[in-house]
Parts: sequence; structure tokens; C-alpha cells
Amino acid sequence: MKTQEIPQFGLLSGYRVVMIGLSVAGPFAGELYAEHGADVIWIENPTVPDMGRFSCHAGSTQQDRRNMRSLAMNYLKGEGREAFLELLKTTDVLIEASVGGRFEKYGLGDEVLWEVNPRLVIAHISGFGQTGVPEYVKRASYDPIAQAFGCVMRMNGLAGQPSAPAMVFPGDYSAAFYAFGMTVAALLKRQETGKGESIDVAQFEALMRMQSQYAINGWRFGEEYAKEGNHSLICALYGTYTCKDGEEVYVLFLGPGVLKAGLPLIGLEYGSELFPEGEGIIPYGSHAADVAEEAFATFLAQHTAEEVEDILANNGVPCSRLMGYADAARDPQYQARGVVARWTATDGKTELPGVKVVPELKNNPGMIWRGAPCIGQDNEDILEELGFSDERIARMYEDRMLGQRSYEESFAE
Repeated sequence: MKTQEIPQFGLLSGYRVVMIGLSVAGPFAGELYAEHGADVIWIENPTVPDMGRFSCHAGSTQQDRRNMRSLAMNYLKGEGREAFLELLKTTDVLIEASVGGRFEKYGLGDEVLWEVNPRLVIAHISGFGQTGVPEYVKRASYDPIAQAFGCVMRMNGLAGQPSAPAMVFPGDYSAAFYAFGMTVAALLKRQETGKGESIDVAQFEALMRMQSQYAINGWRFGEEYAKEGNHSLICALYGTYTCKDGEEVYVLFLGPGVLKAGLPLIGLEYGSELFPEGEGIIPYGSHAADVAEEAFATFLAQHTAEEVEDILANNGVPCSRLMGYADAARDPQYQARGVVARWTATDGKTELPGVKVVPELKNNPGMIWRGAPCIGQDNEDILEELGFSDERIARMYEDRMLGQRSYEESFAE
């Protein structure tokens, strides 16, 4: 597909993004651009495809590489490197996700890239950052490694059990959001200065920044937080509960207004000696907590999860059933907002269900106009636009600088 064939839509139409990355973080940062109108070119390894194409029904690739073009090219040497640098001349944002320092090692450090295009905005996503202790910088990382190093994993799981990673990939997705947000901010600044920027996103730091009171209190007071498991260790009526039908709900009786509205629903009196007016929580482990938990257990034994949700949520108490994907597809709010989107895969016939473009935009909405590309699907179109002749492109295939595969060879479903 050529540039002029890309639909014009969204907030980011007219920008070009080159994304080099595997797994989740780098591709998702690029996907956020692609869903909002940017021309996103995914540079893939021509001989060793992204592992996401051949695991879990290729779900991550089909969901998080939509609207992209694929250039399967060895960008590190020979004519592939020449093509890469030529492409960067017309690129606004480069997103690369790899071990820290990898691009510098390749001779593609920021200063080299800015000689090619001084307006280029560069985002480096890695587990441990581009700078710091060399032995750390060069470490490989996936989401659970970032959680382990970023002080997250030891707080997750059940007390007395081995720690467990939080799902679904918060280290990857938080890093991607930081890369997306900061590159957009850099584009805004570039309008003023005319100069690019380099952004160093470390997965573990992205997770650290999301820890609210935990990190500051840990460093200030030496607090180490125990695993909360499925119930708060701070207050009662705050956690996961099983209902009459065996299904679960998550409930938070938190805040004076919630207690005032919610306690009478489970047979307790707000404003009594046990539950005095103006209190915002029922302290965990107190006599009042024991009474409240017992009353709630009786209430739960009398109602299904759907009934509990209806009674509590419709009376101002934060509550939700624990939804599965089948539940979500049937739910009226999911349906009303069109959360389950459908698009046609790049084989031209397979219909795929997945999550729509979020968030909703009123004046410049995003859209899904193409499924995830096959490996090297857009090689010729992209290189021809860079001025490469048919003969030169053919030679790059012969030299294994380029790769291309069919739909069946690109996705293991």
C-alpha cells in the first residue's frame, strides 16, 4: 500500500512513524499512532518474524498491529541500512524497543539519526533504560521482569504464596503509553523549536511512577507492603466476594456517602455507634469490620452476582461483576459503546473481533481501516516511494535484505 492510499482521518493524520520492536511495548506505542491516522511503518526482521505472529493465535499481532504497513528489511547493513536512513528523512517519530544501548551499538545513536533528520523524535523503550550501570542497561527484559525489578510483583498474589505478576502486561503497556504521550509532546515542542527529541523509556520506571503512595511511603517510612490478595488490608467491604450463584463481584464500601447509601442495603445502620456518621471507612480487623463482613456474607448468600451488582451499583456503591469475555460481549454497556469492533484481516476474508479504538473522540475519531499486515506486505510500495528501482529491490530480496510471506505464513492461528 502506498502513502496516498492511506485514509485521511484522526488527530495524527499526516505524521509518519517508524516502529521497530517485538512483543507488546513498542508495537502498542506505534499502534496508538496508527489508530489515530498516522502512517506507521513497522520494520520487521526479514528472516526471524515477531514471536507474536506465531503464539496465542497471533492475537497480539492482529490486535496491536492494525493499520500498520510492514517493511520486512534488514536495516542494519548494506542497502537495507541505506533505505532505513532514507526513510528516516521523511519520518516524524522513530519508536524502537530493544535492550538498552542497542541502537548506539549499531551505530545508529541519536546524534547519527539527527544528522539524517534533525527534526526526528526518537523513543527508546527498554527494560532498564539507556543509561546507568552498564550491567543493568544491557539486561533483557519482558513485562514480568520489569514488574519484578520495579517493586510491583512482590505486592501481587496471595499471602503465604509465591508472588505473581499482575496481568495484563502493565509494564509493557505503561511504557508504551509513556512513549506515545512523550513523543506527541515532543512533536508539539518541535513546532516551536524545529528540533527533534530523544525519549528514554525504561519499563521499570514506568511501573514505579504508577505506584501512588507505595513508593513514597516505602522510601520515607521504610514501609514494605504485604500482598493484599483479593481483599483490602485497610478497610472492610473492599475486595472480591462470591455470590449465591458462585460468581464473583468486586465491591468498595469507601467514603462517607457510599457507607451512608450502602450499609442500609445490607441491613446495617449508618450513624450508629458501630458505624458513626462522617466516617469514610470501616477499619479492617475492627469489631465493626467483623459485623459488616458477616452482614455482607448473609446478603451475598441471598443474591446472584448480577443482583448484587444491580442493587449496589444502582445505589451509589462501587461494584462490578468479574466479567469474562463472553459476559462482556453480551453486556448492554459494551454493546452500547461498540467496544467489540470487527474488521477484516489482510487475507481479505477473515473477520476478526477485537477492542475498538479508544478513547472516543467527537471531532476527529480514530478508525480501523486495515488489519495487521503480512510480513513484508508493503516492501515494494515503501521502497519505490523512496526511489528504489525494481532491479534494486529484487537484488535486496536476493541478498536476503528483504523478506515477504503470505498471510498463512505470517499468522499462526
